[in-house]
Formats: sequence, structure tokens, C-alpha cells
Amino acid sequence: MISTKSSGTFTGAGVLTAIAASLCCITPVIALLAGSSSIAANFSWIEPARPYLIGLSIAVLAFAWYLKLKPAKTNDMDCNCETTKKVSLLQSKTFLGLVTVFAILMMTFPLYAKMFYPRPKVQAITLASVDNKQQVKFTIQGMTCEACEEHVNNELAKVNGVIDYKTSYATRSSLVSFANSKVDVKTIEAAINKTGYKVKSYDLMSTNNTGVSFYEAPLVCHAAPSIGCGSKAKFLLVDLEKYNDAIEGAWLNKKGTVVAVKWNTKTKEYKKVEIINAVSANHNIPLSTLAQTGEANYAKTFPNSSEWYKGKEVDKLSTEEAAIIAKNTIASYKSNKLIKPSFEKQFQADIEKIYADLFLSISSYKDLTTEAYNKVESQIQQAGEKYVGKGKMPHVELCIASEESCEKDKSCSPGSGKSCCDKN
Repeated sequence: MISTKSSGTFTGAGVLTAIAASLCCITPVIALLAGSSSIAANFSWIEPARPYLIGLSIAVLAFAWYLKLKPAKTNDMDCNCETTKKVSLLQSKTFLGLVTVFAILMMTFPLYAKMFYPRPKVQAITLASVDNKQQVKFTIQGMTCEACEEHVNNELAKVNGVIDYKTSYATRSSLVSFANSKVDVKTIEAAINKTGYKVKSYDLMSTNNTGVSFYEAPLVCHAAPSIGCGSKAKFLLVDLEKYNDAIEGAWLNKKGTVVAVKWNTKTKEYKKVEIINAVSANHNIPLSTLAQTGEANYAKTFPNSSEWYKGKEVDKLSTEEAAIIAKNTIASYKSNKLIKPSFEKQFQADIEKIYADLFLSISSYKDLTTEAYNKVESQIQQAGEKYVGKGKMPHVELCIASEESCEKDKSCSPGSGKSCCDKN
């Protein structure tokens, strides 16, 4: 009798631990049937203990079978005095066998849980949707098995404007393609959160790029407010790309207002923050994450080569900056009636080359010192003497910042590296 009771106790314990082992995956199915998505992730905290619960369930059921199958002890003195009692169904081997099969089904539930989910309806994809297609990668907390994936997919399928999705509990993420003319990221995020799993973070992507983050950056040229400062941005971008285990590339937009970083897919969020903060501090250039609306706008053009410059490609902006400075300098000379139309274009080309050589030769933005600009001024004076005669080229303050930028930046002053041109 003691063996029978012990077997029943261990049988019950085995079933309970088997159910507990897969409760994190059973709950989403219950949530689906009950129509209450919010309870889906209530037991996701059990997932780390799942291997131990499975092991305990197997051990308990094995011991229950041991108690059931071991030979019963008999007493020679009274073995002929008692008749064998009929065993009830609950105490039989048949029942223990059924319980064992049920326990195995519970322990392996995550392998077939998705069978309980209806196939999500795929939304019709129109040409307009394809033209406005965008991708976003969500990092999701709480998913533990394929049932969790299906639960998230079912909610995503209900969102008007979502074109495609790929959810993975293994990577704790969901890659969603959507028509940004019909739905925004916050609406999609809310749909995922409705399941009970929580969106920890997300990265906006273009249709042909993944893992791209956009950061606001003060890298506009003083001399040319319409473009980015290549000589300043170059070393920041190069430093970012040195983290090649985490970053695939870094770009500056043409206007010099935004830096785009393409991360490796395995780069953790905390690592991204560490890298951005370190590079920002090293160059004394604040990089701040753009708001969602801003990211969406820049993602539309990224990485168009006419709008974005990767790494050392910002040298093209430096060359463009040199051309603008040369043009402004010549305008200053003309206003003072110091040059003749006959050599105006050639002198402008000389000045452009002098500045381009300076910007492309430096090894750090800190090299652009007052001494460096004094050297440039001397070179321009010498170049001018080719046209007006030796010793006849008068001193004119360098034009390395536009009037527009000087109005915004009061640090512009002669010899500071930011002096303004007199355009009167």
C-alpha cells in the first residue's frame, strides 16, 4: 500500500513539473483561445528553468515507474492468508503510462505549439506599398519558443500597412516590412506589446540596408553652411569604422547634420551606446539619436551616394568646401578691386587647390590651427603675386567662414580659423 501511494504522489509531481516546464509556451496558446493576449508572456520568466524542470519531471516519473514495477515484498507467514486486492485505474500501470505520455507531450509542447495558431492572413501588396516600403527591427523581451513567434506574427498580421514580418524567439527579434504611408513604427510596436511581450528597442532600416541608426551631429561647414565639414567628419567616421566587430560602416549626410551607422546584426544595444559615447567624447562632437520621424525621413535616402558619404569619402565634401572658400575669397578680392578679370578664374583655381591640399593632408581636425591658416594665407599671397607682381599683393583677411555662419557663430574672428569675408 505504501508503494502504491508513493507511486501516485510521484506520478502527480511528474505531471506538474512537465506542465511547468512548458508553461511559458502553453500560456500563449491559452491566451489565443481565451482572446486575452496580455497574459501570453506571464510565465516567460520560467523559461530559464525549463531544462531543470524537464530533468526533474523525468526523474520523478522514472521513480514512479520503479515503485510500480519493483516486486512486492511478501511475508511467508501470511502470504496464503490474504487474497490479492484489485488495483484501481488510478493506481494501475495503464494510468501511469497515460500520464507519462501526457508528460512527454507537455515537455515537447514548444516543438508543435505553432500548430494551434491559425495561419496569419497575408495582406495584399499594392505598388504604392512597395514604393513606400520600409523595414524596422524590433528587439522583443519575453519570447521563449515558436508559439511566441506565432503569437507576435498573428498580431502583426492584423496591422493595416504591415507587408511582411519575420519573428524569431532565438534572436529575440522581429523584422517587419511596412508601408510608411499607411502605418508608423509606434503603431506596430503597440501591436507587439499587446501580446504581453515587450519591445525593448527598435532600429529603422531602409529596404536594402539593415541595422542602420541615425544620429544628429553638428558637422555643418562654417565656410559653406549648405554642406557638411568633411575635414571634421572624416576622423569621426574613421574612428567609428575601427569598431569593425560591431560596425559595418559610417556615413555623413551631405548637409552635415546627421551621421548614419550600420551595425552588425549581432551588436547589442548597450554596445552601440558605449561606442557612440566613446567616439563622441573623443572628438568632442555630440551625437544624439534622432526622433522616429527624423529617422524615417533620412532612411528614405540612405545610402544614396549623392546624399551620403561613407568614411573617407567625405574628402569630396572637403574638396567642395575648398571650392566654396575660393569663390568667396575671390569675391572679397573683387570687392576691394584687387584682381583683374583676366586672371580671376586662374587665381580662384589656385586658392581652391591650396585649401583642398590643406584639408586632405591633415591627420586630425585639430591640425587646422591658426598657424595652419597663416601658412595658407602666405601661400595665397604668393599665388597672387604671380598675377600682380612680387611684393604687390596686399594682405586680405582670409574668407573661411560665410557671413551666414558668422552671424550664428560669434566665435568668428580674424586669426581664429573662422574669419568672415567682407561682402560689402
